[in-house]
Amino acid sequence: MKITVKLFAGFRQYLPDGTGAEGITVDIDSAATVNQILQQFHVPVAEAHLVFINGNYVNPENRNRPVFTENDILAVWPAVAGG
Repeated sequence: MKITVKLFAGFRQYLPDGTGAEGITVDIDSAATVNQILQQFHVPVAEAHLVFINGNYVNPENRNRPVFTENDILAVWPAVAGG
């Protein structure tokens, strides 16, 4: 199935060069988990602070369960500090 992956802030470095704000569409196995997708992009899973699928927050305890459906949008942010 196809999903769109969007990585923000410091995680953008893990996307292929030339990936725009719309993210990148990838083919995944129907049993794929959030953490498996992050590992596929070499994103440090422990640093994934905010994870959303279609705008809905995914709790850390659900990130190792298959939760995707066709055309989902996975958006991930690291912890961000401001001042």
